[in-house]
Amino acid sequence: MLLARLTASSAAAVCALAAPRAVDTQAGAETAAVAPLAAQATAVAEFAPPASGVNRFEVRLAAAARAEAAAGRLVVLLVREGSRIPARRQPADGPFFEDPQPLFGVDARLAPGEALSIDDEATSFPVKPSQLPPGRYRAQARFDLARLDSDWRREPGNLVSDVVTFEAPASEPVRLVLAEVVAPEPAPVIDGVEWFEVRSELLSGFRGREVTLRAGVVLPLEYDPARKYPAIYEVPGFGGNHRGARGHGRRTRTDTSAKGLLAREAFRIVLDPEGPNGHTLFADSDNNGPCGAALVRELIPALESRYPLVAAPSGRVLTGHSSGGWSTLWLALNYPDVFGATWSSAPDPVDFRRFQRLDLYADTNFYVRDGGEVPSYRSGGEVRMTTRQENLSEEVLGPDNSSAQQWDSWFAAFGPRNERGNPAALYDVETGRIERAVAEHYRRYDLGARLRADPARWAPIWRGSVRLVCGGEDSYYLNEAVALLAADLEAAGAPPGAGYVALVPGLDHGTIFSSEILRRWPEEMLAFLKQ
Repeated sequence: MLLARLTASSAAAVCALAAPRAVDTQAGAETAAVAPLAAQATAVAEFAPPASGVNRFEVRLAAAARAEAAAGRLVVLLVREGSRIPARRQPADGPFFEDPQPLFGVDARLAPGEALSIDDEATSFPVKPSQLPPGRYRAQARFDLARLDSDWRREPGNLVSDVVTFEAPASEPVRLVLAEVVAPEPAPVIDGVEWFEVRSELLSGFRGREVTLRAGVVLPLEYDPARKYPAIYEVPGFGGNHRGARGHGRRTRTDTSAKGLLAREAFRIVLDPEGPNGHTLFADSDNNGPCGAALVRELIPALESRYPLVAAPSGRVLTGHSSGGWSTLWLALNYPDVFGATWSSAPDPVDFRRFQRLDLYADTNFYVRDGGEVPSYRSGGEVRMTTRQENLSEEVLGPDNSSAQQWDSWFAAFGPRNERGNPAALYDVETGRIERAVAEHYRRYDLGARLRADPARWAPIWRGSVRLVCGGEDSYYLNEAVALLAADLEAAGAPPGAGYVALVPGLDHGTIFSSEILRRWPEEMLAFLKQ
């Protein structure tokens, strides 16, 4: 999940390396969970700029790495010694939600052997290079040459440097050499897993380039091509793709549990939700194009032509977590003649009156509320990242909402295009002020608003087809939107059905998987598919 905007020079950003203070994380807490900026004077003092000209980075494209010039987004990422980031993780793995670290980015063009200096002119988070607090850092550069995926490691041709350690303040440039080239990832060979692709006419036409729809197909155990099978369509969360099917290949034939029986009785088909703007949510949108239509009109018919699948809603169910959880809700609600049911967990905001912590329609600022910074991620009862911090880091990775990270992916899925052809910002890059016209555009994708506006249409689908579970202390505050939707569903008065919306107290975005209700899902899926 998550990210958006602010200029690197803003004085408000100087607090970002300071550890946020612990706060009340009870569901429904109304106020922001970190100290107001005015109360963080000590953090401001820590970042008083030293002498100019220190902490510069010289990034060189190794002549042996590439024969021709390269153009794209060049980012230097740091990890400060003593941070929460484990030593096994490289700086290029950032940004880091658990402990935000410095990063600096520029648009660049480098010829083989050419070097570029990254200094205070770069877009920076949380401060300019010359303002880094004294200490020991690990530094690494990555050069993103394509805009195809949310993960730079999945874009062949991208470049990355070795890790270099330095002490700040550094009077000499920190030299980084882009020598490693991201290679195409070969499809892994896994017993019982096949990789399926088909060209999308709809998305190729919309994007003006060839677009391929992909799926990881997990065959049933003891697969019999002569019989028909139902399919469980899985949508990965943010950052995942169809290669997640490899995790379902490790199955045992002696498993007699409901999970083992399900592996015998159904295909598991893992979808690829990735696009140039990150996770598409499988929603038709102004920026991503007809992603839902391409799935139901192109990919699923092609799969059903290739495999012996039950071509009816009774034989097609959905499951997904986080962004995958929202995707599966959207698909189940909008295509009830295609999918029979969904099992969705910890979905992205289902009611935009709680877009994480904020009311998209009533609040005026996305960074500050009630005098405090608005949190976006918590862990163990402590705020680890704010919406301001998350958005600043995305701006470094891709200005003008082009990072393909979480917030920019929401801008793309829910919002209009801007005049430059990128997703329009939901709020002002400098101030956090919500752009009211853009927020109204989001209402089309607000599941709670749609339920309230037309309960006769939507409530029966929720009651009959949707199984939704979320932790009561979700790490991204997604429980607050789920609670609003549950109340509206109750008010709609639709007759009870097999569906439910459940909040599990004390569990977060990850620990929800340990809940008993999620462990029952294989039994519930089996029961549905055997009807």
